[in-house]
Amino acid sequence: MLRADGPEALKELVTEGALPWPVTGLYTLAELPELPPIRAWEVPNMPAWRGKVLFAPGTMSVVTGHPGHGKTAVMAQVWADIADKNDIRVAVATFETRAKPHYRRILRTLHAGKLERDMSFEELRYSDAWINDHYLFMQHPEQTPTLNWLLETAEVAVVRHGARVVQLDPWNRLESQREPRETETEYIGRCLTAIYKFSQDMGCHVQILAHPAKMDGPRKGSPPELDDIAGSKHWDNRVDQGLVVHRPKLFDEGQRCTEAVIYHKKTRFDELGHPCKLKINFNLANGRFEDAPDQQ
Repeated sequence: MLRADGPEALKELVTEGALPWPVTGLYTLAELPELPPIRAWEVPNMPAWRGKVLFAPGTMSVVTGHPGHGKTAVMAQVWADIADKNDIRVAVATFETRAKPHYRRILRTLHAGKLERDMSFEELRYSDAWINDHYLFMQHPEQTPTLNWLLETAEVAVVRHGARVVQLDPWNRLESQREPRETETEYIGRCLTAIYKFSQDMGCHVQILAHPAKMDGPRKGSPPELDDIAGSKHWDNRVDQGLVVHRPKLFDEGQRCTEAVIYHKKTRFDELGHPCKLKINFNLANGRFEDAPDQQ
């Protein structure tokens, strides 16, 4: 411009017509891109959950509860029903419930609507075909999974196989990659940031099942809070959703109790529902959780 139009024209442009140099990370509202709307999945077959608990791709959730209180079974039913209704694929890293025969038994029962022992050969074959179409299982060849391995494997599940849900069950079975001089809180925060970024970049829902720390004293036997999860309060403040699965009683006079309570403790977005308490019962005849008749 200096050669073509001369120094006066260049001076006028610089002093009067120049735009401010753009600064990365600072924008007006009009400059920000419009994000796509959150399209959440309802939880089928649980009428009392409608509008209260939903899940969506691009978000992250955590589920906690005392060992043996049914975290795995409840969420297995939730995702199986969502996968069936929406025809999506779920990638599961299940470290305490073996894919065969235990997780398969859960999924067979959920798909057929009857206990595995009551299913015919054709029903078993049909259910297994459905599982193959809707599920992937992530298993480390040396049984020493790390978060890096999990995210790399999950990326293949999403990109190559179209998985929309990635579930890690449970968190404490991952090999720690904590850096020297890094506190546990810093480590958990770093991991959750990486997982959250993965869920957004890949457009999938990532769910972590995590055990709470041991609760003694007056709170023993009470439902845990999200910040009771072993390691860090980041389990409460870094996730989009937090749920607690709790069974008030396991046995009563020697009889198995089937009542449980779901606490939807946190939801970051209105599209995912709102905090609430939901009662459910486990139907021993068909192996499914159902809404309790006395919902509050």
